Amino acid sequence: MASRSTLQRISAAVYLAEPAAVAASASTARKQAGNQLANGSPASAMRDPRMVLLCTWMGAQLKHAEKYVDAYRKLYPESTVLLVRSNPIDFFRRAAFLEAIRPAAELLRARSNGQIGPTSDVLVHTLSNGGCLTLQELNEHLRKNASAAGSAQPATIPARAFIYDSCPGLSTLTSTIRAFSAGLRNPLVYYPAVAGITVMYSVLRFWTIVRRQPSTLARISAYLNSPALPPVPRLYLYSDVDELIPPEDVERHAAEAKSKAGVEQVTMEMFAGSPHVAHARTDPARYWTAVKQVWEESDPQTDTEKH
Repeated sequence: MASRSTLQRISAAVYLAEPAAVAASASTARKQAGNQLANGSPASAMRDPRMVLLCTWMGAQLKHAEKYVDAYRKLYPESTVLLVRSNPIDFFRRAAFLEAIRPAAELLRARSNGQIGPTSDVLVHTLSNGGCLTLQELNEHLRKNASAAGSAQPATIPARAFIYDSCPGLSTLTSTIRAFSAGLRNPLVYYPAVAGITVMYSVLRFWTIVRRQPSTLARISAYLNSPALPPVPRLYLYSDVDELIPPEDVERHAAEAKSKAGVEQVTMEMFAGSPHVAHARTDPARYWTAVKQVWEESDPQTDTEKH
């Protein structure tokens, strides 16, 4: 596990991990990369993401989320990792959640080049529906502030590529109970919680039917394939046995990314027998190879070098 000192707490929801490489080694790496480029060989260090935006699953414990931070610091030592967490209550207190993640938007503006597509320096990694909620709220905050400030600020998440791990998915009563009761081991807490979740789910479903509106998760899923987000390359990491997010939901979303959202490059990686948000643990080599590949293939210069 990464050291607790790796992450700097910015707010209740936002944490920042500065680049693992110290200034001296970073300078050396840049010089070596420059020499490689001059010799006609790849200078990958110069094209690593400047920032990784990591939107964790709902209720993720910091010690678990840090494992992803630690992996990124090894994969990209010169990259900053911006970690944003969400909790079950955030689905119902959106205004408070937006206030908690506001520093993430400010850091994105300050630390990225603000561009979209191949020239962007930001990789976005989203886990589960909780991460999808974070991504939507953060993107909406950037859009609204860009409209108010003119063109001086990014009008959307300045991404070069999106990674969706165990998401997005639509809700059923069973998956909702599992999602909101995860981590509850005491029967005196678990069963009352299940009863409350069942009542909450039933009321919300009834309300959406009366108002003829899709569910919250259906709206979030649709948002991720809307023009609000840039149609940059995507990687979907999912499982055939995920009890919270069925593979059919992920595959349907990926198909619609191509047919409706205009995303040309969509990569699917199914991890057989892997539990929800456990794919990096199930097969770490395959997982992080796929992550690195989607970033590299979103750079047209990489394709040029291959030829």
